[in-house]
Amino acid sequence: MDLAGESTARREAWRRRVLSLAAAVAVAFVGLLGQLWYLQVLEGGKLQELSEKNRIRIRPVAAPRGILFDRNGLALVDNRPAFTLSLIPREMDDRDTVLARLSVLLKIPMRELEEALERVPPESFRPVRVRRGLTLEEVTKVEERKLELPGVVVEVEPQRVYPTSTFAAHLLGYVREVSDEQMKQGRYRRGDMIGQSGLERMLDEYLRGRDGGERIEVDALGRPVQVMRREEPDPGAQVITTVDRRIQEAAERAMAGRSGAVVVMDPRNGDVLALTSSPAFALDRLTGNLEKEDWLKVVRDPLTPLMNRALQSQYAPGSVFKVVVAAAGLQEGSLTPMDRMYCNGEFHLGRWTFKDWKEGGHGHVDTRSALVHSCNIFFYQAGLKVGPAAIARYAQAFGLGAPTGVDLGGEKPGLVPFLDGRRRGDGRGWQAGDTVNMSIGQGQLLVTPMQVARMMSAVANGGVLWRPRLVQRVERVDGTLAYSSSSKMTGRVDLSPVVWAFLRQALSGVVNEGGTGAAARIPGVEVAGKTGTAQSVAKSDSAKGQDHAWFASFAPAHDAEVVVVVLVERGGKGGQVAAPIARQIYQAIFLEKVAMVSLGGDG
Repeated sequence: MDLAGESTARREAWRRRVLSLAAAVAVAFVGLLGQLWYLQVLEGGKLQELSEKNRIRIRPVAAPRGILFDRNGLALVDNRPAFTLSLIPREMDDRDTVLARLSVLLKIPMRELEEALERVPPESFRPVRVRRGLTLEEVTKVEERKLELPGVVVEVEPQRVYPTSTFAAHLLGYVREVSDEQMKQGRYRRGDMIGQSGLERMLDEYLRGRDGGERIEVDALGRPVQVMRREEPDPGAQVITTVDRRIQEAAERAMAGRSGAVVVMDPRNGDVLALTSSPAFALDRLTGNLEKEDWLKVVRDPLTPLMNRALQSQYAPGSVFKVVVAAAGLQEGSLTPMDRMYCNGEFHLGRWTFKDWKEGGHGHVDTRSALVHSCNIFFYQAGLKVGPAAIARYAQAFGLGAPTGVDLGGEKPGLVPFLDGRRRGDGRGWQAGDTVNMSIGQGQLLVTPMQVARMMSAVANGGVLWRPRLVQRVERVDGTLAYSSSSKMTGRVDLSPVVWAFLRQALSGVVNEGGTGAAARIPGVEVAGKTGTAQSVAKSDSAKGQDHAWFASFAPAHDAEVVVVVLVERGGKGGQVAAPIARQIYQAIFLEKVAMVSLGGDG
């Protein structure tokens, strides 16, 4: 019995141990199943996402921006590959350390790096662009320290490149990363490069294209293993402008070192062949990495390089306006080509004395010679004969006092006083002295160079006012037409053919018969034009007495192909300063004709 009892006790003890072990195993198995259920069901989505983020990198592929071409197919702006520094927040485990290393390595302010990351969630795995246009030396530094800089990547993206730093700056405009304010419009994504001014801004929706992207498998060190999927970007459309690059370059060379504007226009259709404003801003500087202090320096520059003087600055036209006074008087009958007077250099009106620009006056002059030699005394009296209402009405007919409608932002309307019952802007009643001042383009009268170009185009073509055109068409990559623009007449000046003929002959005499525009004369091409010397409001003592110099012209005189308007701020006399600049531009435009005459050809 003792042996049997002992055997039974051992079996019972063994059974309890087996049961305990089984229970433990069961509990462990249940716990394991619970943990697997927790990981698979409750946390499965999150863990899978984290796994994918560790293994997969989403990389945007920027679409090449569309190219702008001149009328002859020459590129005005192009693209080139450039290196961009980006950060991937999700891959930056020790963010502060990585940013500190990068700041020291590339001399980028720590705050700039932190601000870039603050714009996106810390778990984002999309690259955040920090700095564009890295040098090869900077790229090498980053690649050599790849292991120390997790989450730091260098990408290749298209970047704008220009013939020169300031080439056609106000016309083309510049491209820059979308700002926080622009992001609120809901049309852009963080990091998008968009047009901020000029044609780049006006045509941004066509030029920008659509970005593509890549899903890339990377290893534990963030190195690419394979491209799992790629969506090709759609390049931006190509733009064919009305600009002639050769003429644009000639205008910029001629205006080098001066403040002012040049507008070159085809009077037959309103096409803008060149548009310059100087001083200009550096396009690549505004496109690239610009510190706040540098931006403020550009904005506060007293020379205002960001202002497009061809459209946004308003000036007294000076004697250029005598063309309008002569047209009004001849058409209304208050002047005739035979009118004669003696100019002794002074004109008295009540207790006021108005002087001529030429000491001692011009002697005997008629209407034509008064235009040719720009006799102020003649036009003082002519203005009183024609009257302020008629002068203002014809000025308006020539397109002054209203925007031209050119497709660039910020155009100013100018000012023609005595319109629609208005008198002086300061509320004072209109006086005869105001008419005298207006008759030579002074007083409250204000114009822009673009308005003067349209006005002279009307003189050249017989009265048609065109809307200035900058863009001919926009073509998609597949060759289909996305946008086109045709010439549009916006007004007409009704003068008799004999008046138009008189004006063109007189303006030809300004240049070719020893008039005030003789410095614009070139062999082989008959240039017609009008000089202007307009008094300016001095902003400093050093600027006092420095007048704005004008020359508004067209050529050939009796079958015009081109209009050239030159304004030089505080340059002095129009005939001495602006006319020679126009001459340089005409020489570039009519290069072959001038060369033939120089070589003894029949010109």
